[in-house]
Amino acid sequence: MRNENVIERYELFCKVLDSIKEGMSITFTPNNVASGNDFLIFSAYKSCTVTFKRSWNGIWYVEFDNDEPMLLEDCPESFYRSILKNIK
Repeated sequence: MRNENVIERYELFCKVLDSIKEGMSITFTPNNVASGNDFLIFSAYKSCTVTFKRSWNGIWYVEFDNDEPMLLEDCPESFYRSILKNIK
């Protein structure tokens, strides 16, 4: 991964951390994801609701209504962009 990509990923991740709150949910559809989305797949479901949670030690993770939970830091950049696009 090039250094510029690492910096961009870190900046996006920091923006997401500054924007989310414990228990906050977003429902994604094919119409409200960021361009270049390569993470959320809508072939089996018409939408995907995610909820942001913190573990007992403060680590953020994402609960997906149609899939297993995932650490926020392990999610791809396209997901970060989709989160930021949908936060009011």
